[in-house]
Amino acid sequence: MTTIGAERVSALRIRVLRDPSFGILALLVVAVAVMSFAEPTFATAGNLTNIVNAMITVSFLAIGMTVVLIAGGLDLSVGSVMGLSAGVAASCLNNGLPLAVAFLAALGVGAGIGLINGLLVTKLGIPDFIVTLAMLGLAGGFLLYWTAGVPILGYMTEPYYYVGGLRRILGPITVPMVLVLVVGVAVSVFLRRTALGVKFYAVGSSPTGAMHAGIRVDRIKIGAYVISGLMAAVAGIHIAGRTTTVPPLIGNGYEISAIAAAVIGGASLSGGKGRVIGALVGALTLTLTRNIINLTGVESSWQAVVTGLVLILAILANQAWSGIARSVGAPRR
Repeated sequence: MTTIGAERVSALRIRVLRDPSFGILALLVVAVAVMSFAEPTFATAGNLTNIVNAMITVSFLAIGMTVVLIAGGLDLSVGSVMGLSAGVAASCLNNGLPLAVAFLAALGVGAGIGLINGLLVTKLGIPDFIVTLAMLGLAGGFLLYWTAGVPILGYMTEPYYYVGGLRRILGPITVPMVLVLVVGVAVSVFLRRTALGVKFYAVGSSPTGAMHAGIRVDRIKIGAYVISGLMAAVAGIHIAGRTTTVPPLIGNGYEISAIAAAVIGGASLSGGKGRVIGALVGALTLTLTRNIINLTGVESSWQAVVTGLVLILAILANQAWSGIARSVGAPRR
């Protein structure tokens, strides 16, 4: 092997070891292998397609949550914002508005709430935990009041079946599969390859240091919450199309899934750390766990316990992978 070839292999090895998501991927490979032998229906094309489709909603939320965590924030409102955005899109369609207008209205709601969250955190100095927890209640409560506790139905159109992933565009491929890849790549390139994106890491790592470096910290934080709100709205549009109904409590609990997926993928609650690929791996981990639980017939009363144990196991796998990286001399990310 030439010197250049050896250097490339070494650089690739270090890059793999530095990425904590590979530790989770190793755990997933083992789980998939075991389930493929233990449960014949697991490895079928239909079940694997269901897993991918189910992870897409959490993936959008996890991408937005990762951006907020990188910038040193936390957004507990994403589940309620997702539900409210879904309700807005469905209601617009029921009132005869075009699909594009309905989607723009939903995206506007998500971005607007994200902007409000960012302004309250940065301009009024209210802790992000309090602001987004309050917004969780406000957005969720408004949807419940607006619908009077009755699910929104009858809004589906033929194009929306494609947007929701209920119609395929090529083989097993659906519009949401393509969209989540496009969004994931776009956000990843923005964060890793642009000067503005790098500022999110700087603000999350040290707000004071970033301020001294001339970075407008408030703007970066506000931008992070706007992105999170937009991603929640995209998730709302998707889940409304996938389920063909918008119950008043449709977003309940999704904020926990979004945080868990981001953290499993290597994002830090203390800020300055995280990757989009990790968020997607975290979303896959949670979805795969729930699928395995359903296939193995675990009682509903135990499902939350099993999910919690898997979360802990995933974090331990992350830490173990980081330990391997340190032992071979690859700097921890």
